[in-house]
Amino acid sequence: MDFKFSNSNINNLDIGQKLNNKINLEDFDLNKGYDVSVEFYNKDLVDDSLNENVSYEIKRKHFLFIQEIRNFFKKNNIRINKCYLMGTILDLVEDEMNISILISDSNKISNIIWPCKEIFIYEDTKNKLDNLLYSNQISMEEYVSNLEDLKYELSIYESEEEHEYLN
Repeated sequence: MDFKFSNSNINNLDIGQKLNNKINLEDFDLNKGYDVSVEFYNKDLVDDSLNENVSYEIKRKHFLFIQEIRNFFKKNNIRINKCYLMGTILDLVEDEMNISILISDSNKISNIIWPCKEIFIYEDTKNKLDNLLYSNQISMEEYVSNLEDLKYELSIYESEEEHEYLN
């Protein structure tokens, strides 16, 4: 189940009311657990571009928002196992939020917070490229080229001058 919310951000702790207005609670099987994934426009990242000097901190407001999500479902006897909170500035417009709810494949309860999902995608892909390079499956030229392509795709620049040059 996917839901899009406008005029919403993680500072608004009325998410329970918004979920109640949008979600049909009868669609949930009370014998199953669910994972909730929230993608939000992270205003903290707005700086024209992502860059290595930006602080990607997990803040109190992230935990409070997850607590509101969990409380809403708990009040309705729906078990939430994993709750993902992912910030972005590339995929959403300001004050927009996407929430996906899927049947969980785990009984483990956890909260996963990524203030900037692009950085985590970058790090994961970079690690895979590192492994390919170290195992001689790709050349140094291919490695550098793939890394530059990845940075471009995710709009990650090492400096503002690099950003201006690419545009």
